[in-house]
Amino acid sequence: MKNLRQFLPDNWGLVFSAFAAAYGVGLLPLLALPFLISAIMNDLKLDAAQAGFLMSAEFVFTMLASLVVAPAMGRAPRRTLALGGAVLVIGANIVSASIQDVYWLAAVRCLAGIGAGLCLACGNASVASAKDPDQAAGHMNILFVALMAIVMIVFADAMAKHGLAGLYYAIAGTNALMLVLIAFMPQRAILHANAPGFQHGREHRNLFSVTAVCMMAAMFFFSMRDTMGWAFVEQVGISVGYSGEELGSLFSLQSVIGLLGPLAAALIGKRFGMSTPVLFGILSTGAVSLGYVLGESSKEMYTIAVMMISTTYFYALAYLTALAASLDREGRIAAASGAFLTLGIAVGPAFTGLLAESGGFTLVGWGITGVVLLTALIVLVPLAAVRQQTGTVSPAPTAA
Repeated sequence: MKNLRQFLPDNWGLVFSAFAAAYGVGLLPLLALPFLISAIMNDLKLDAAQAGFLMSAEFVFTMLASLVVAPAMGRAPRRTLALGGAVLVIGANIVSASIQDVYWLAAVRCLAGIGAGLCLACGNASVASAKDPDQAAGHMNILFVALMAIVMIVFADAMAKHGLAGLYYAIAGTNALMLVLIAFMPQRAILHANAPGFQHGREHRNLFSVTAVCMMAAMFFFSMRDTMGWAFVEQVGISVGYSGEELGSLFSLQSVIGLLGPLAAALIGKRFGMSTPVLFGILSTGAVSLGYVLGESSKEMYTIAVMMISTTYFYALAYLTALAASLDREGRIAAASGAFLTLGIAVGPAFTGLLAESGGFTLVGWGITGVVLLTALIVLVPLAAVRQQTGTVSPAPTAA
């Protein structure tokens, strides 16, 4: 029983509210991205590049809003900001469902991005308030995968029956459910003087330090690589012979299997340090992306790669989130890193759309390879900072 308690959250309200804000609202459009791209292309008659740019506009504003509030996360009223952001997102999604004009839709999606950015910043910053940020990040990602398993089926069904409007209503409904959990978010940052990494955070609170900048850049490239493939995974699936409903079921099944990723991260923790798990996560997610992007000529290859998407992605994301949280116990670097995560989401679909139009998915594969290698190189800097701190901070003496 004692061993089981070690793997449970020390603050259930913090974990659930951080998940709801960061993932249930802030990054929910990421889960819907393949369906949104297809629905936008079908209903609004846009090509892949135009659909990618429309989605990118929303994610750019998510990034900007998250980045603007990140420096104030140490003193900001997190719960109030997250609730306000969630309400804005819900309203924007409901309005978007009735808009047919592309330009008006783009403007409303930018408003939705602002609300999502506020939620993402508050949720990611809250991870740093946990006694064990690594474990909290793992628990959040377990919840995210569980959410993904449900919404993949819901979104596929909504798009099949009601097109783009149905998708926006389904997203708004999911956001509304998250409001209840966000209400449990701590209003202010919680500092644990005896928590691992507390002293370390003092050295890297400046968002413009080399360590912080490299952490944010690593998050950007990691996310960019992910959406370079994920945005068009449904398009590739249809080309290999799957129907829309079959893909919805396939995506839901892979998300259930994906629970293994964050579970592994939560159980393993820092038993092997941070460098090995982080680098393994980055390289494995890259290999999976290549598998389904280049799998348009092989249904078997595509299927195997898709089944590994969530396992590798959420395993890597749990460690990257924990790495960012360990650099600043007030959560500012974690919040800013979340902003750059959404910037990667914004750039990825647009960049892939251009590559696909120019050289097909083979050229997209080369682009993914380059981004994976760049991510692995950049993340070495924050990993070195954490490793240095681990070697310099000695454990507190215990009473005899």
